[in-house]
Amino acid sequence: MFAMFAGRTSLIVTALCALIGMVALVSIGVLALTGGSEYIEFALVMVFFVSFLVGSYWWIIFGPGRYL
Repeated sequence: MFAMFAGRTSLIVTALCALIGMVALVSIGVLALTGGSEYIEFALVMVFFVSFLVGSYWWIIFGPGRYL
């Protein structure tokens, strides 16, 4: 199952980016449905965007079969 990750660090960084992105995305949905602040929603969108970028570039640089 974890054979696609080159090492423990790759697994941890990928999991953290996925977790942060998921929490931000769910929070955006909750704020949109409850009529929350647009500023907080924008901040969460930026958090989601940054976690997506970091996770994507991390995967490209240290993807399957690549080591730190």
